[in-house]
Amino acid sequence: MNIDKFRGGRSIPDLDVKKFWETHSLVSDTILQKDIDYAKIFTDTFDTYIHSSKLNDLRGLNYFPHKTFVSGTSQSFDSFWMRYHNKRFRCFKGEFFYHKANWKKFHKWCYIEDDRINTNDAVVISLPFSDYCTEHPRMREILNDCEMFGVPVLIDCAFYVISKGLVFDLRQYSCIEEVTFSVSKGFYNAERIRAGIRYSKNFRDDNIDMYNEWKHLNHMGAYLGTKLLEEFPPDYAYNKFLGKQMKYCEDNNLVPAHCVSFAFGKEEYKDLNRGTDVNRLCISDQIGDIE
Repeated sequence: MNIDKFRGGRSIPDLDVKKFWETHSLVSDTILQKDIDYAKIFTDTFDTYIHSSKLNDLRGLNYFPHKTFVSGTSQSFDSFWMRYHNKRFRCFKGEFFYHKANWKKFHKWCYIEDDRINTNDAVVISLPFSDYCTEHPRMREILNDCEMFGVPVLIDCAFYVISKGLVFDLRQYSCIEEVTFSVSKGFYNAERIRAGIRYSKNFRDDNIDMYNEWKHLNHMGAYLGTKLLEEFPPDYAYNKFLGKQMKYCEDNNLVPAHCVSFAFGKEEYKDLNRGTDVNRLCISDQIGDIE
């Protein structure tokens, strides 16, 4: 069996979203000439979108008053790493591969499972967690350690728009400095517009804040991201594809994840294992629309 088709994480092929892109494919060049703050419109729209989920309950984002447009969650990561470049970076096994791929070339780092948290660390945790598609079972334990040692934390919510069942109060942990989201996983081909949001407790005056102040950013991505969020309701992907996810898992002896694009397999999928006790499959192509 070729299991490579289940690697990574992708948005689900969706004919309704494809029609949306076709409708907006000839956006006028005047968008780039108008004196309109598309980034501000996008972040305000996305903020409302996040808070309107009926499937998840993420509280305390209002304690992060600085909302800025980012080119996907990856730009938030890059800025966090630059700010804490003298620290040792930490993440759980099974976390988004982008961290390890960069850290092993440019930074000191160590998996959380391999050493205790100490004062010279900086931590990145995804919520939902990248491999489990729900809250990591040790997340709150590690956040308590970060509180104790004054360790800065970035929370990555890239999978939030395809998830259900999250209940978390960000106000409980002062160590959490930033929270970041994007539209990429929730909408077919949306990774191409690089549109996301960073919530921060402080104005950083870093590359992200400067680009937002100067309006030197992806205006087309901000514009299209706003239109996307206006077109499709909160929890859209999960609600649309849940039935297909459940049917595919039933037919193929898989366990459905709490993120609708994913499932968990048994021993025959061990080559997909990313260091945890689950074998996560991306089933976006298998449950997506067929033209």
